Amino acid sequence: MNKTILGYVPEQSPIYSLHPFVRVYFLMIVSLFPMIISSPDWNFVLILVVLALLKYSRVTFSTLKLYVPISVSMGVLILLSYTVLGGRHPEFHQVVSLLGIPIYFERIVAAVEVYMRILPMIFVMVLFLSTSRERDILVAMRWARVPFTVTYLVAMSLRAVGMVIEDFSIVRQAEKARGYDPKGKSIPYKLRQFVMYIIPLMGLAIRRSEDFSNALVARGYSFTGLRRVKRPDYVLTKYRFSVLDGIIVVLLTLLLLLILVARYGLGMLTLEGSLTMRWLRQWLLGGAG
Repeated sequence: MNKTILGYVPEQSPIYSLHPFVRVYFLMIVSLFPMIISSPDWNFVLILVVLALLKYSRVTFSTLKLYVPISVSMGVLILLSYTVLGGRHPEFHQVVSLLGIPIYFERIVAAVEVYMRILPMIFVMVLFLSTSRERDILVAMRWARVPFTVTYLVAMSLRAVGMVIEDFSIVRQAEKARGYDPKGKSIPYKLRQFVMYIIPLMGLAIRRSEDFSNALVARGYSFTGLRRVKRPDYVLTKYRFSVLDGIIVVLLTLLLLLILVARYGLGMLTLEGSLTMRWLRQWLLGGAG
């Protein structure tokens, strides 16, 4: 696995044969599926598909443990906000009372629906971060003929993230060189220290931005001007949009249209009548309701 700003990517993967635009397009389109589909069953199927793609892409599953705390904490927060903090609704079916707080069946179902919509989005993002480098995002934007100003802004933002991480490491090493040891310190003390890091990091960021500006001026570069010169794009010559790439883009577009028709035209892919809804009703209400 190779470390990038976005995450860890395998050294060799069959997914690299696809054009970077296809991977970005996959992220954009498939991330819309859970927003359209309200059935937890189909969203769970989408998670399984993404896991299969991760396996096919030769992604080491041990790296996924970095995202487990985020997924679990998000699920707990959603459940608490919908049940404990959901208020009182006498028209709902009460399942249990927790310290005098009623827990309703409808609120549990709503929490499960929301969580099963967010979870596939997390897996899709993990797939993208585990199979794409920063350069792939820029190549996709250039191939899609995104204005160069926007592409340049994204490139500088990605580069700035890497520089901030490097500068943060430099500040920490400078503290250690001066004898600072954070071990044994209280959490509020450590939080104050992190806030204090903002000052040197901001100073370094301003200094680097000025260096970037001076370098561009020295090279005679300008975002605006009377003449529009066609910029040669050497990076795009290293990537070829194949027939397979075109087929995948078409299939993803057709699949999105099919899901839209099934959801809003035929009333399918809904929470009502799903196996998850039936199981929750049987488990929590004993089939009543």
